[in-house]
Amino acid sequence: MIERWSNASVALHWMTAALVAGLAAAGFVMSDLPADANLRQLLARSHTVFGILLMVLTVARLVVRWRGRSPAPLPLAPLHRRGVDVVHGLIYVVLFGLGASGVATAAGSAWPAYVSGELASAPALEQLASRKVHEVLVLTLLGLVGLHVGGVLIQQLRGVPVVARMLPGKKRSPKPTDPVGSREPG
Repeated sequence: MIERWSNASVALHWMTAALVAGLAAAGFVMSDLPADANLRQLLARSHTVFGILLMVLTVARLVVRWRGRSPAPLPLAPLHRRGVDVVHGLIYVVLFGLGASGVATAAGSAWPAYVSGELASAPALEQLASRKVHEVLVLTLLGLVGLHVGGVLIQQLRGVPVVARMLPGKKRSPKPTDPVGSREPG
């Protein structure tokens, strides 16, 4: 029985979490800046590059998950297990939806010219349906991540070592119980 996720799964999980946090923050800040602000263009370039990286990592996560071994499922009630599975599945669906809506927004606007520096001011994207979908999906993802983190915290508080399964480091094997009298006097 594997007690924790593989090093590849752990690394991909935490890189994805960092990218989601950074991309969401950059997106919210970027949209509040003036169209001709240099910082907005820098954030736009970063958002584009790291958004593509997020899609690559999401595909890699699924490949690693399908090809690798998983730790034993947590001891959860069937309805709770179903909820966990639904939230995880929706996170992946929303991540791919964000990538698709980001590409559609770029394709339907002057975004590529702006990111490459050909345009000095950000194109107006607010009226594009794909941009609206992108924003709704970001908020949906943040809600799902909140459910995910909340579920982890609840399980951890109940004494289920969920966090240890997703921490980087060596694979942990169960500690054998000390037989009576095996400890050296100290």
